[in-house]
Amino acid sequence: MRQVAVLVEGRTEECLVEDVLGPVAEKRGLYLVPIVVTTSATPTRAYRGGGHWKHYDNSLRGFLGQRHWYRVALLVDYYQYPKSAPGRDCEGLGEARQRKLVRELRRTYPDPRFRPFVVLHEVETLVLAAIDAGQGDGWIPRKGLAALRRAVKEAGGPECVDDGPATSPSKRLEKADPNYMKTVTGPLLIAQAGLGAVLERCPVFAEWWEDLLA
Repeated sequence: MRQVAVLVEGRTEECLVEDVLGPVAEKRGLYLVPIVVTTSATPTRAYRGGGHWKHYDNSLRGFLGQRHWYRVALLVDYYQYPKSAPGRDCEGLGEARQRKLVRELRRTYPDPRFRPFVVLHEVETLVLAAIDAGQGDGWIPRKGLAALRRAVKEAGGPECVDDGPATSPSKRLEKADPNYMKTVTGPLLIAQAGLGAVLERCPVFAEWWEDLLA
């Protein structure tokens, strides 16, 4: 089975790869190996997203230098895109700027095996897609669910929900449910909705995913 290293920001993304993306990829003959990039750690050893790009750069160059990997992928959030990362200062908003960032990543690391992706606007966008697909009852309070579905509709889709410090997908989920568990509830709702239903609502993510599996 062909091995794919997937560099991620933290435990939330690691769970997504392990519990949701990995099983689907295996059916296509790919074994996804999530690798958390160490940027900074809390006293409990929990990794935080963002941080300086030098940590990602070191990891990427290391894995791209190992020839046994069929592909080397990268998942980082558009919101709090790492400091000094390729394209960080480029202009634009939303998907237009996201595509510029991906192009800069590919230009900086020209290895044909490299599959970078900047998630619009956070990986929790996929959770919003699952909720939009009808999931969340019994896991998130009814009032909070209604607010999340309304936000997706008003934005024009999960990937359009903005990246403001109080209105990013993760912040909206925390407001909807103060007990929301990023590494448990999120992957569970995505799995319950089915990856197909989530990808249907997240075409930018779906484009990267199909390219990774091709």
